Amino acid sequence: MRVRDLWFDKKRRKTARHPDRGGSKVAKRWLAIWIDPDGAEKSRAFRLEDAAKKYAAKMEADAERGEYVDPKAGREKFGAVAVKALRLRKVGASSRQRYESVYRNHVSPAFGERPVKGIRPSEVAEWLDELGKARSIPLQQAAYLIVCGTFDLAVADGMRRDNPARSKVVTKPGAPESSREPWDTARVHLVAGQHPDGYRPVVYAAAALGLRQGCVLALAAEDIDFAAGKVTIRRQVARVGGRFVFKLPKYDKERTVPLPAGLAQILAAHMEQHPPQPYTLPWMTGRKEGGRIRGEHTCSLLFRWLGDDPRTRGKHIVASSYDQGVWKPALARAGLAPPPVKDARGISRYSSGGRDNGMHALRHWYSVALQDAGVSLAGVMDFMGHSRKGKVVTVAVYGHVTEETYAQARAAVDRSLFRLHAVKPDSTGTLTELRKAR
Repeated sequence: MRVRDLWFDKKRRKTARHPDRGGSKVAKRWLAIWIDPDGAEKSRAFRLEDAAKKYAAKMEADAERGEYVDPKAGREKFGAVAVKALRLRKVGASSRQRYESVYRNHVSPAFGERPVKGIRPSEVAEWLDELGKARSIPLQQAAYLIVCGTFDLAVADGMRRDNPARSKVVTKPGAPESSREPWDTARVHLVAGQHPDGYRPVVYAAAALGLRQGCVLALAAEDIDFAAGKVTIRRQVARVGGRFVFKLPKYDKERTVPLPAGLAQILAAHMEQHPPQPYTLPWMTGRKEGGRIRGEHTCSLLFRWLGDDPRTRGKHIVASSYDQGVWKPALARAGLAPPPVKDARGISRYSSGGRDNGMHALRHWYSVALQDAGVSLAGVMDFMGHSRKGKVVTVAVYGHVTEETYAQARAAVDRSLFRLHAVKPDSTGTLTELRKAR
């Protein structure tokens, strides 16, 4: 650690910076000098000698502790770091587009042109507070994730020592406390019963397999193994950049789930009445492959638009259209949502009647049904496609899913949703079939 007097050279002769030789009396006289972790000499000017000494000592101490931050590194603008952080983030194409949109509209205007080192925790807290007054919780969470991830990268690259988004004064956006009640089996049947015949199996498939909407609408005949009593979840249908594509399920991971006997009967009848035909959409690769369109994917879709409209008949079911044209009207007919209201163009618009009435409620029902029946947590997580990352070692490493787990899950759904029960064992003690309970 060294300090240099800029007014005098090594022989104590006045330099051009000295006031007697034309220099400014208020200019910074003392230069703090230190060596950074890479062995390079760094410096910074101060007006007072004591301040220069303290700063140089601090920088060298930080370097020794591994906490060194280059003073010039933090001058890089937040926007440049955010773009890099978004590029490095491992997400699917549709999620990436959403994050980029949230950044452009809600993050960049606040921080984009600011030096990454100059943003304080109080400013992040105030920004989140303003965002929360007019924006939904999911949007707030996405915006916070972008800001937090950007500062994480800045810390990792030595641009600043701390992440202001993780400060105690910043309240992380979260869903409000809710006494959210899962649907009971009667409600599942009630809503399914208000669906047109050709779409009723969609409800039962979502509930009995615990699927997200995009995955249930992408089920194909080749995914079903009736003999083994299993269904492989291989794809979802999604809208990315204005076009519809097939892509891997969430987390880019296929999975196999139990096929309850009751659902097997429903799907077999549906396939007999509406034979699956090959259907092709572009295939979007997963996160590891960059989320790009690469070729096409063909499968024999189970569920398609029915009816006589030549514009839609035989096409894949679009989730938003299904919600407005099938799901919400069924809720209204079931008395779970208000009647439709006509808009300015005379088109009837339906409401779900509350955030608890989305199609995701069927997936929630599935989780509760399996847990109530005593299916292991590892089994529930695997069947629902949840990641075990971050879970306790007991579940993450030792939570195995066996054929018995599959049988237990099938029986749980059959007993609860389809009212099936096993007949008495034969003389050998073997359960031979399932029959409807009286």
